[in-house]
Amino acid sequence: MIDPSIPMSFVMSAGLVQVENSLAKSTKREGNRYVLVQECFRHFDLEKVGTDDVHLSLFEMPGAFVFGPDGKSGTVKRMWALATSILGLDKENIWSTYFSGGKVADEYLPEDTVTQKAWLETDIPSDHIVGLGTENNYWIQGRGISDIGDLRKCGPNTELFYDRGIDKKCNTNCIPGCKCGRFVEFSNSLFINTEIKENGKSLQPLGNPFTETVIGTERIAMINQGLQSVFEIDSINPLITTIRQFAPKTVSLEASSIHERVIADHLRGLYFLIADGAPPPGKDGRARIIKMLIRRVATRLIVLGIDPKIILSEMLNCISLTIPENAQKEKTKEKVISFFLPEYERFSKTIKRGELKLTQLLIENNGKTLSGLQIACLEKQWGMPSLLVAMILNKLGLSFEEDEYKSIEAKEISALGDR
Repeated sequence: MIDPSIPMSFVMSAGLVQVENSLAKSTKREGNRYVLVQECFRHFDLEKVGTDDVHLSLFEMPGAFVFGPDGKSGTVKRMWALATSILGLDKENIWSTYFSGGKVADEYLPEDTVTQKAWLETDIPSDHIVGLGTENNYWIQGRGISDIGDLRKCGPNTELFYDRGIDKKCNTNCIPGCKCGRFVEFSNSLFINTEIKENGKSLQPLGNPFTETVIGTERIAMINQGLQSVFEIDSINPLITTIRQFAPKTVSLEASSIHERVIADHLRGLYFLIADGAPPPGKDGRARIIKMLIRRVATRLIVLGIDPKIILSEMLNCISLTIPENAQKEKTKEKVISFFLPEYERFSKTIKRGELKLTQLLIENNGKTLSGLQIACLEKQWGMPSLLVAMILNKLGLSFEEDEYKSIEAKEISALGDR
């Protein structure tokens, strides 16, 4: 998951970068069709983990790449065969989306009727074929649509979703692309045939078009096993079980569910990233991400009343049992511990300083609870996670001004975006 082309982070998808790099190193190129199975890590999804049933920061993504012109019809047929004949999914529960047209750069692109027709030629229910706009079904390489300065590959895409049941719908107009959790995306194909010019305003044909198709392994496992979340599949659920064995009996399952999911996901992330050569926790780039993961795991364990030093080794044993045999397992475990425990000690000192500041603020408030601004200050300036602030205030019988705190946090994020 460490690639020179992404120096500040980690590989985020089974994408063109790895394939092109491999081809560049090869003395002989055989054909135009390639397959890649890639572990991926997305630090920008950390806040989503645990809040729904399908988001993970670490996941496996198999991908297939076809260089040169490739008919959309053939791709759609292969996607459908994969979903129904190979994976055995019930076609009545599958929905597809395609690009319905929209503005890209300064140009308006028409509806992708070729892909729409290709889906109509399969035996997917016709009312399960949905056209969506640029935001959902048009891929652009790298940054946002309005950014300029580099040529960026782009093209329409088509996606497959699994319908988890009408009982999960948010309203009568619930369709794929909705965030309610009814529909789970498990595969998509990108038809990359265009690029945005350096001026960011116009498009031009791509010299060597290609098609990229990917699937989400953990999501497929969840669907095929009839489970409610990816955290119940056999590579993750043992971690959840271990956490529950160590958690005090006074902690309810409902209250601890999000914390358990975050701990399991982030520890798996640490294990695989460190196994691939991630640096020790630090201030910048990849090192900062490792530091963030350790502190987020430690925070959630503290909230659950679990000593990180006691559970860590057992959790790492669970992770190693879910991956194929290799000679590096024990070495990876030792390395994770050597990164985690010193950082946890530093974090513990930060928490103690934060607790002292929290007490001081309560005295200044004459016993009244902390304002959202004070909570944000504790987190940003003193390194005290808001989750721990909420836990302490709750023990003191004081309210946690969550709405006010989130409002301040949202304003800070907005201000960063405006810079």
